[in-house]
Amino acid sequence: MRKISISALTFVFVILVFLLSFSKAPAEDKKAEKANAGYAGAETCQACHQKVYDILAKTAMGTLFLKHPRTAGEKLGCETCHGPATEHVGSGGTSFAGMVRFTKGTPTPISMQNDACLKCHQKRNRLFWSGSVHDTNGVACTSCHVVHTGPGAANRFQLARLTVADTCNTCHKEQVRAENKFSHHPVREGKMNCASCHNPHGTASPKLVKAISTRELCFNCHAQYRGPFIFQHPPVMEDCFNCHQPHGSAYPALLKQPPIRLCRDCHITFHNVNFTISGAGGAEKRRINMMAGSACVNCHRNIHGSNNIQGNLFFR
Repeated sequence: MRKISISALTFVFVILVFLLSFSKAPAEDKKAEKANAGYAGAETCQACHQKVYDILAKTAMGTLFLKHPRTAGEKLGCETCHGPATEHVGSGGTSFAGMVRFTKGTPTPISMQNDACLKCHQKRNRLFWSGSVHDTNGVACTSCHVVHTGPGAANRFQLARLTVADTCNTCHKEQVRAENKFSHHPVREGKMNCASCHNPHGTASPKLVKAISTRELCFNCHAQYRGPFIFQHPPVMEDCFNCHQPHGSAYPALLKQPPIRLCRDCHITFHNVNFTISGAGGAEKRRINMMAGSACVNCHRNIHGSNNIQGNLFFR
């Protein structure tokens, strides 16, 4: 009798689950239809925009949206970014009502264009985008990135140009000119790029640098100058850019001026201003070592700081 009652209860439970699942199906279908109202589907877009569709399909974003969508939003394909396109399709391509357009000069506000991107790309390096110098100056995401057009569409970051440097060079002409000088960081040589030091999407630091300060940024590569030293050089403790130009210089080691002039900005009372010393019989003798080569650094070698007990003048 007990076995029969357990079997009966199991049978009733299965029937209830079966009925409940069918009762929810119509509601879920209606919800899905309501969510997809106004959306034409990626296949419809493909019919007219075949070339663009083919390029998109080869990108990381296209592979995700068109082949392996994870969410209902990603399943919308092209309309995930552009918005519902039913009216656009119905008008034969003449109406763009309700759509987000990214082409330069379109009536869609840049803030709306960027919001379409930030729906997905809002974490990690984009945390400080809102209020950043690029955001406040009206730079669109599509000013630097492309989705299905341009030479860099198939690259990892889908840049508007082939490289990071070429993309930044579109606006930052002054920095391009500096990088072409004699002394420069190895950007031209391909060993680093603008994004090695800057985060173009925004940071909590000035100049979009990827560190708490420019000094800490430099120490990422030039750790030998971090210290602490027994004898510290105050300008080094304050900011590397007191002496150096970050993007390029006509003088060695990215210095802002020739070494002798640079040191004289602070050390105006040290040594004879004419670089002479008293010789035999009171005759003046010119000190070549203070003018040639690295000038002051010919003697004061450890100018960034010294750990030698006799290094108060940075000779060693």
